[in-house]
Amino acid sequence: MTAYLIANYDIVDPDAYRSYQKRSAPIMAGGANLLVLDSNSSVREGDGGAQTVVVEYPTREAAEAAYESAEYQAVVGIRLGATTNGRALIVDGFTMPS
Repeated sequence: MTAYLIANYDIVDPDAYRSYQKRSAPIMAGGANLLVLDSNSSVREGDGGAQTVVVEYPTREAAEAAYESAEYQAVVGIRLGATTNGRALIVDGFTMPS
């Protein structure tokens, strides 16, 4: 089943965030597809940031492996230090029953 990595946050250090973007390719491993990269998200409920990223993976296992990989873990701290009000989720997609 398809799975998605959804991240949402506010960027407080644009220079560090650009550095993260240049080095964050490992999150795209495992057949990933970038679906959303929006720097002007409109929060309607609860807390949320202006930056939203949605990455699609063929399976939950592929999403978890990409996030937990040593290569991505080596750079994720840059994003965490460059942002506030953040969260990242891995969620399963939905398949309509036949």
